[in-house]
Amino acid sequence: MKEMRKLLGKESGFTLVELAIGLVIIGLLIGAILGGAAMINNAKIRRQVKDLQGLYAGCYTYFDKFEQLPGDRDGNGQFDADSTVWNDLQSQNLAQQTRRSPFGDTYAWGWSSDTTVYHKMGNYVSVNMPPDVARNIDMQLDDGEYTTGSITASADYTGSGRIDLYYFID
Repeated sequence: MKEMRKLLGKESGFTLVELAIGLVIIGLLIGAILGGAAMINNAKIRRQVKDLQGLYAGCYTYFDKFEQLPGDRDGNGQFDADSTVWNDLQSQNLAQQTRRSPFGDTYAWGWSSDTTVYHKMGNYVSVNMPPDVARNIDMQLDDGEYTTGSITASADYTGSGRIDLYYFID
């Protein structure tokens, strides 16, 4: 074996310096990818907040114009059905039902009289999302508590999976 190395003139393999440089490059690539994923998630959260604020504003723009909430056909102050709210908002170019949440779900309008599920009574727009995202939005727009304020949720902001976020139209 030693005779073979003498013939070739050099041992093969990587030096420690070459291995260290390779590991540094791999570390930088992983850091850039993870940082990029966080930036994308933050952009989705910002868009989700803007969507909810836009839908809230659309309701009150409609109210200012017609002196009743969209979808309130009988004038009792309650949304009658999801489809009637969307029809009224779309007829005035205030919102589009086809718009989806950045986290893939559709928005739904409703009225709650059940304080055990929704933690509040009233008109709301809801959307399904991961719990950590719901907490972030609640902290930005409200009090950060899933059972109080103008934003509530179907479950605590812990764990994995998805939960419903309710933005009440006061």
